[in-house]
Amino acid sequence: MKAIAFFFVAALALVCGLWLWRQRPALDEAAPVLITVAGAPLRVDPLMARVRADLANPALDVLDLVLAMPDLSPAGARANALPLESLVFLTLRRRDEKIDPRDKPARLYARFLEPLVEAHPAGLIRRGFQPGSPYDRETLYMTPPEGRDFWARCASATQALPATCISETRIGGLDVSARFTPELLGDWERVTAGVVRLVEGMAR
Repeated sequence: MKAIAFFFVAALALVCGLWLWRQRPALDEAAPVLITVAGAPLRVDPLMARVRADLANPALDVLDLVLAMPDLSPAGARANALPLESLVFLTLRRRDEKIDPRDKPARLYARFLEPLVEAHPAGLIRRGFQPGSPYDRETLYMTPPEGRDFWARCASATQALPATCISETRIGGLDVSARFTPELLGDWERVTAGVVRLVEGMAR
């Protein structure tokens, strides 16, 4: 009987040990990773990483993340299974000392814009770029009058690429680019506020 009891206890311990071992990767996957991006120290949820292997490098120049609307939850591992119009792709990089992203509409884009100004339902204004300009066939959406609160350059879909908008903002010592489909322009306030909270929350 003692031998049977010992065998039972040993078998139970082995099963419990295997169960705990199988659970460990899931816990590790959710643990924040401490890295620096362009010199800025960050605590990054690995489930947000567009390329998980990037987080193996403790000092990055650029970091790409993928988030899902409506709450900007981590979407790195499940992005391919989600609708493109629900995704926000973020790129964090060193700040451009030559120009603040908030100044780009007035200082960089203004001279290439068509004079026609149209209203957008989300409180934005819409202006097309001149044919032959560096931004030909793109459209600029921005908060009036000069887009300092928000702007996005949007390109129409082609045979190879879907319609895409790109917006930029500066958060701390990093410039952050957000890419999303035009369907999310109506949620620009939620996206902008959420991205700021997210990046500020990662700072350590």
